[in-house]
Amino acid sequence: MANRVRTRLENLSLASIEPGDLIAPNFKVYELTVSELADRSGIPNDFPSDTELRAAVHLARNVLQRIRDGLGIGFTPNSVFRSQTLERALKNKPAGWISTSQHTQGCAADVEIPGMPTLELARWAADNLPDYDQIICECYDPRKGPNSGWVHISLRSPGQGANRRRLLSYIRDPRSGQMVYVDGLRASVA
Repeated sequence: MANRVRTRLENLSLASIEPGDLIAPNFKVYELTVSELADRSGIPNDFPSDTELRAAVHLARNVLQRIRDGLGIGFTPNSVFRSQTLERALKNKPAGWISTSQHTQGCAADVEIPGMPTLELARWAADNLPDYDQIICECYDPRKGPNSGWVHISLRSPGQGANRRRLLSYIRDPRSGQMVYVDGLRASVA
């Protein structure tokens, strides 16, 4: 296990990094590709290139580590990087379908903090992260408990353009019963 916390992004490569290498004070490379669905289904979920690796490390250093430091609570991120094959399995899409999800680029993570209500975590992130592309409070329904759902947080990689700083919620529309994206951070109203 090598300590690569201070290694510049452009100096990180798949050829020189190991799964157990530390890339932020509290995060290792392997945590950026962990997926229970991939494990259960036997789907490979490895970074396809240095681009996705560097994007995920950038996210770990500038979002995940800041959450860890700010809250003082350890956690394991969920779904940082997702391969196209994993994304198709997750969303039940046919072979050949290409996802545009930021997860497939290594630019997003789904975060849950045990004991911290999901909506509270989303609001904390919006108030305390110096930069982000999107914060989405997903599937939070307080009737199902304070930890229902998760918080999707994305951060564009250097050179990808400015972050949009969008706050959204993915909730059930009470009229249609369908899941929809709405502006702002809120609980499901259905």
